[in-house]
Amino acid sequence: METLNYEDITSEKLWQQNNQVVKIIKDDLDFYIKLNLKENNDKLVVFSNGAIDPSKSKPPVFMRSKWHEDFNANCLYIDDRTVHYKQLRIGWGVGREQRHFLVDYSEITKHIAEHLNIEAHDVVYCGSSAGGYMSMYLATLHKESTAVVNNPQCYVDRYDKVNVEKLYNKIFPGRSRDYIKKQYSLRLSITSLFRHENYVPKIYYIQNRLCLTDMTRHYEPFCNFLDKYNINSINIKFILYNNKKKGHDPISREATVDFVNKVLESKLAIADF
Repeated sequence: METLNYEDITSEKLWQQNNQVVKIIKDDLDFYIKLNLKENNDKLVVFSNGAIDPSKSKPPVFMRSKWHEDFNANCLYIDDRTVHYKQLRIGWGVGREQRHFLVDYSEITKHIAEHLNIEAHDVVYCGSSAGGYMSMYLATLHKESTAVVNNPQCYVDRYDKVNVEKLYNKIFPGRSRDYIKKQYSLRLSITSLFRHENYVPKIYYIQNRLCLTDMTRHYEPFCNFLDKYNINSINIKFILYNNKKKGHDPISREATVDFVNKVLESKLAIADF
């Protein structure tokens, strides 16, 4: 595994680490990514993780990294350093009390895209579940980029109580839940981020309508808060499907790849719907 300082990243060094895991040192902390670069390609898909199974995978973890040949783009896979704490399965990029890792990942991604001469409008952030949350967050911080998300969480605090409390106890020890929700709302809520940034990115929000927990904890509150705070949602395309058996599980590899490639090729546009 190669180690690169954030300040020393160049196109040449990125190509030297193609198809490998790279440790990036940024502000005295190590972050892990995996790169799959393609010749003469000016597009980038950035993948974020959902929940991991610590008994099967030890961090760093790069979900969907075996799919890279299927996409008509360079691929960047992000490991969520939040779950490097033992016993955490899911982290949403929350980070540590004094440091929000999604901000670091955003800066790393934009830095890499810049050195690969990839424009923001050719960057697509992709993920499901917690990875969907991270993807919407990163797209909001990367103006003009796009997010493709499947059954995402929109509010960390609305996920199941056991995993949320594990996260809070590890990241914010000694803090009450009410204190965390108030003090760190910007890390825990997509609509809070939209309001703070005064910006909503292009989002394809793909949701299984028959996953009751997703609908009641995330989809419906998300829509309600968009309306409550008069957030302009013209850039969001909601795509509902019906699959009771699949529940929270994402759509198939083939369907995901086909959809993302169409977005990359500009064959899908928010304005078309």
